[in-house]
Amino acid sequence: MAALTELRSVTDTVTYGELAALRRRLWADEEDAYRWFGQYLPGPERRHEIETTFEAKVRAAVEREGALREWCRKLREEIAPALPLQRLLTRHPELDYPVISPNVTAWRVLSRFGGVFEVAHGWAAVPDLASAVAATKEAVAELNSALKAASPAEVLARHGFRLTDEELVAWLWHCGFRASPRELHQPRRGLHRAFERVPAGTRTTRGPTATDSVAELLTETGNPLHLDEIRRRLPRRYSRGPLYNRLNADERFVRVAPSTFALASWNLPSYAGAAGSSADAAAQLIETEGRPLHLDEIRARLGRPITREGLRNALNASERLVRVAPSTYGLRRSE
Repeated sequence: MAALTELRSVTDTVTYGELAALRRRLWADEEDAYRWFGQYLPGPERRHEIETTFEAKVRAAVEREGALREWCRKLREEIAPALPLQRLLTRHPELDYPVISPNVTAWRVLSRFGGVFEVAHGWAAVPDLASAVAATKEAVAELNSALKAASPAEVLARHGFRLTDEELVAWLWHCGFRASPRELHQPRRGLHRAFERVPAGTRTTRGPTATDSVAELLTETGNPLHLDEIRRRLPRRYSRGPLYNRLNADERFVRVAPSTFALASWNLPSYAGAAGSSADAAAQLIETEGRPLHLDEIRARLGRPITREGLRNALNASERLVRVAPSTYGLRRSE
């Protein structure tokens, strides 16, 4: 692809030492990303210089007349104002192509240093997430003040949102509003707030626990949710591993699929698959190779199909494996 070739003319010059400085922004969405790389970080002044220089080069490449500029223009038009990152990557798999060895993908460079779009909380937005949220709140305000009741989906479409019903529900929740798929297409004068304001006199110093919030979310949704979807829709941010462990330990919940939880009161059958079977196969591959393996290499060599995110979740949940670099796994050493 010509656009990627133009981008790589910039990214191929990045050295290992420079990557150590750039990693803070490239993996800004991953908790504890590249912590193992910290000992190689240059000083703050040098790090700032590396980031500024690289950003200038990427932006110049994006603005230069050519295939990359045209591709980025089309991406902005397709994303604006917001689109789920996973849908964007499905439509444009070349965005997930590594442009800095070993595994820095094109979307990370374009979003973190190219200013093409912003990625946060599982969404891609143009020009940024704050602007997309502001546009949503403007649409809701228009719904409230309209002389004639209109459907939220209709009003949001006029503001440029081209999302499925499921995506609209998730996006509205992210923006602080609550609506069911059916309510999206009903004439309404407004939307409920996702989180009701608590009067100052009745506030307490401690809010609901993480598991209480998940129980409330599942009750409102009415169907099982994947752990990543749960984390995205909670009002507070929780670390993935601890939240996974809390849900497994709480008798109010049952796991009905890998990393997917439901309320035990729904009486759904619990997940009967071999726990960590994909992770076990990955561990065997790593042991056979005698070296850590990248997520994509593991996925390519597994005997059955599995989504990239599903495999990542399985590997992260395995007690036999440990992440030794972004998306790269090795065997956990016994104490």
